[in-house]
Amino acid sequence: MIVHPTAAVIGCHVWPAGSGVPIAADPLVLDWGGPVGDRHHGLTMRAGSRQSRYVAKGTEVRNHRQVSIVEESELDEVAASLGIASIGPGLVADNIYLSGAAGLTALPPMTRLVFSSGAVVVLGGENDPCAITGRLVAAVHGTAPSAFTRAAAGKRGVTGWVECPGEIRPGDTAEIRGK
Repeated sequence: MIVHPTAAVIGCHVWPAGSGVPIAADPLVLDWGGPVGDRHHGLTMRAGSRQSRYVAKGTEVRNHRQVSIVEESELDEVAASLGIASIGPGLVADNIYLSGAAGLTALPPMTRLVFSSGAVVVLGGENDPCAITGRLVAAVHGTAPSAFTRAAAGKRGVTGWVECPGEIRPGDTAEIRGK
């Protein structure tokens, strides 16, 4: 098993259904459905455009997108390419904002983040940039929504699901474990 350096949790957020923007969560409570109070919470989800090659849109499928995780240095690169100072925690609907996990987006599926609290998240793969996150960045920084989508390709972070429930707080650490 490969153990990578420990990363630091900088911020935790949920984006409740009906809210215009993500809100800070301290602690971020993870149960079997993901972050409690987040619009992506649940054991299952309705298939969308990302699953349409496999099943019809609207089909109920396993929710592999319970948790969204980003990394500070990757988002710093995106911000520089957009000509803005930074993309801070929560801005791109991330649930967990890490520092010290450079290359997070390129980690292979089934890599695990083992948090100091005991919570464990299994990574499912890259979280493709989308127009929704582009609009969130545009609302704060005045950039074109499509500019974020282009700039964030390969740097938008990852999605995953909860393997072991727990609570995560800013200041906690996450050990990255692969095969």
